[in-house]
Amino acid sequence: MRAGIRRIGVAVLLLALLHAGPARAEVPEAEAKAFARLGLIALRVLAYDKNLAARASGGEVTIVVVSGSTPAARRERERWVAGFALMPKVKVGGRAVRIHAVDFESEQAFDELAAAQRPAAVIALPDLGAELPAVRRVARARKALTFARHEGAVREGIAVGLIASDDKDEIVINLGAARAEGVRFDAGLLQLARLVQGGGP
Repeated sequence: MRAGIRRIGVAVLLLALLHAGPARAEVPEAEAKAFARLGLIALRVLAYDKNLAARASGGEVTIVVVSGSTPAARRERERWVAGFALMPKVKVGGRAVRIHAVDFESEQAFDELAAAQRPAAVIALPDLGAELPAVRRVARARKALTFARHEGAVREGIAVGLIASDDKDEIVINLGAARAEGVRFDAGLLQLARLVQGGGP
């Protein structure tokens, strides 16, 4: 399974990095490349969603990266943005990818942003803590697929975990959460992923 996950994005990552511009100055290149790898896996997961066309905004796939406003949270957000910047020509289902990075201020403000941006996906960063359920509620209401980097968040109701380490990448899926977000994954992805349960309504 792990070898299959690695194959998901390796070829595309090599092509993307060959055509990439420099990473943002404030993010070291090695960190940007690590997050580019995670970003490619996230895009591949999105490509397995049979309902993506209904959830994409026009001709684009919008991804919102949301965190708290602490310096550490913003640094991780910058790593995500720099990683996606390394692959500007990568598309999902023929659609360009647009990244929008935001501080979480309140559930109402985040819902208003989601209504305006119509994201196909939301990447929730670890520092959200007590605000994570609010992000989850908005994502479910707006039919945006949620991602996190920690399995605990998936067990709390985030749909997809991108669990990375030096020797393996793993996709962890909370299938009930994904369905609540309007996602229908192709069976091919479910064969590569590890399924878990959890999360409130």
